[in-house]
Amino acid sequence: MRLIAAALLLAAGTAHADGYFYEQSYGISSVRGAMGTGTALHIRLGFGVRVGEIALEPWMAGDLTFDRVGDTYGVGGDPAMGRADMTGVGFDARWAAPIGHAMSIYVRGGPRIGSGTGVLASYAGPGIGAGTGLQISGKVRALGFLWAPLFWLPRGPKVIGALFLDEGVDYYHLDAGNRAPIDTPIVSTNLGFAIGSDF
Repeated sequence: MRLIAAALLLAAGTAHADGYFYEQSYGISSVRGAMGTGTALHIRLGFGVRVGEIALEPWMAGDLTFDRVGDTYGVGGDPAMGRADMTGVGFDARWAAPIGHAMSIYVRGGPRIGSGTGVLASYAGPGIGAGTGLQISGKVRALGFLWAPLFWLPRGPKVIGALFLDEGVDYYHLDAGNRAPIDTPIVSTNLGFAIGSDF
C-alpha cells in the first residue's frame, strides 16, 4: 500500500495531468488453485490520470464465486464450502496505441494486494498482474450517463466516454501466518466503460 501511495504522489508531483477518468467493468474470471477450479463474477472500479501516453490508475476489484450459500437470487451470501471470494487493490500503468478512428488497443500492468474469504479466510498478500484490451472512445453528452437517451441531446456539456473489452491475469502470493502460503492465479475477461476528461 505504501508503494502505491508513493507512486501516486510522485506522478502527481512531477508531471502535468492531461486528463482524469473514472472506469468500471464487469465480467467473468477463471480461478485456479486454493480458490477451487471454477468461475467467478469479476468487478473492477478505478480512478485514473492520463499523463502523455501513459495512464496511471489505482483500482479495487473483487472476484465473487458463483457457488454461494445464504444468497438471495444470487446476491449476497457467503462462498460455498471449498470456495472463496477475493478482493484486491492495485496500481496499474496503461499505455494505449490508436489503431483507427476512435479505436485503440492498450496494455496495462502493475502491483496489487489481495485478501480472501471462505476457504481463503485470513489469507492476504502481494501480487502482480497485467492485461490488454481494445477500446472505443469519443466525446459524448455527460447527461447520458444519468439516462441513456440524453446522449443524443443536441446541447449540453461533453466528456470523453469509452467502452472497452479487457483481458487480464492477476497472480497473488497469499500468506496466513502459521499456514502454508498459497499462489492463486486469476484470469478475467471484462466489459466496461470509462468517463472523464481523457482516457
